[in-house]
Amino acid sequence: MKNNKPVKLEDLISEIELQIDDTFTFINTNTGEVITLMREEMRAAEDEEPLEKFPDWQRENIEKAISIIEDEDEVYVDYTLRNNFNEYEIMEEFIVSHKDQKNREELYDTIQGRGAFRRFKDRIIELGVDTQWYTYKESKIRQLLIEWCKEHNIEIQD
Repeated sequence: MKNNKPVKLEDLISEIELQIDDTFTFINTNTGEVITLMREEMRAAEDEEPLEKFPDWQRENIEKAISIIEDEDEVYVDYTLRNNFNEYEIMEEFIVSHKDQKNREELYDTIQGRGAFRRFKDRIIELGVDTQWYTYKESKIRQLLIEWCKEHNIEIQD
C-alpha cells in the first residue's frame, strides 16, 4: 500500500478526541480524507440494505462504508483508535509530571472514583494549571498519532 496524499495531523487529533463506541474511523490514503461512520452505516453496508431505506444525509456515508468494505486495493486504513487513546492514563502521567507536590496530591485525589474527568477539569482550573494540562494532553496525543502513522506508513501534514 502506498500513501498518495498526506493526512492532516489536526484532522487526526480532532477525530481521536471525538471517537465514541458506535463509530468507526478510516483514512483514505488516496485523498488524505478522515472518514467517520456510525455502526448503523457500517451494518447497512455489510448487510447490503437498499439505500432507499435511509435518509439522504446518511446515504453518502453508507456508500463510503461499501467502498471501505469492498476495498481490495487497501486504500482505506482503519483509524479507530479509541482503545489506543486513554485520557485517564494521560491525566495520571500529567499528575506525576507536575512539580508541585501539593497540587499532585490534590489532583490525584480528584481522579479517584466516578466523575473523575469532571472533577479533574474543575480542579485544574482552580489550581491554574489548565493551560499546562491542555498543552501536555495535546503533546501526548500528537506523539501517539505520529507513532501510529509511522507504523502504518501514513504520511502526515503538520
